[in-house]
Amino acid sequence: MDQVFFIKLVNEIIPFLLLTIIGFVSYNGFKKNQNLISEREDLVKRYILFRGDKQARLKIYENDEQIHRELLKNISNSWKHFKKSYDQCMLKLANNVKKTKRILLLLTFGLIINSGRLIGEEYYFFGIKGRLTLIILKELNYYILIILTLFLLRLQTQRFFSLKSEVFKIDREVLFFPNSFSTESEHEILYNEFDPINVEGERYGK
Repeated sequence: MDQVFFIKLVNEIIPFLLLTIIGFVSYNGFKKNQNLISEREDLVKRYILFRGDKQARLKIYENDEQIHRELLKNISNSWKHFKKSYDQCMLKLANNVKKTKRILLLLTFGLIINSGRLIGEEYYFFGIKGRLTLIILKELNYYILIILTLFLLRLQTQRFFSLKSEVFKIDREVLFFPNSFSTESEHEILYNEFDPINVEGERYGK
């Protein structure tokens, strides 16, 4: 009696543990994806602010060839800084999606093995006329979480990695982000991020 109880307990614990791990992995994957997506959007907004300020200075100093040329150089350099940060953010997002999917598929494989074991035991000991159909239906319920997780994961990131969309296309609402600095410290932070002062001299037009 104790042995039968132990076997039933193990049969229930294994899928419970697998589903718990699947839920934990899914939560962490979604949370990290959302943080990276928010980081990307904030980066684009900050760059739009910085770039708008530079464009305004181009207008102001359009008659001064030396400053105008230096500003164009600064814009080019700032774009490289922005592109590097943007690419790193998107690479992290892609890697996290792949990692989450890989772990979920591995856990799904473990769930499939456990389901096969239970169905095989039921068929061996009780045959097809026993509770085999009920066991199969019960095991299929466990895969709903997997299917839902993979669907939501795809829904969360498809606009960045879909073949029908441009990965590096800036959202329309970001382009209309207000082109002004709220504080002087914000102004300085953006310059330090996208157009840091080098050892050759200070920025022109500041």
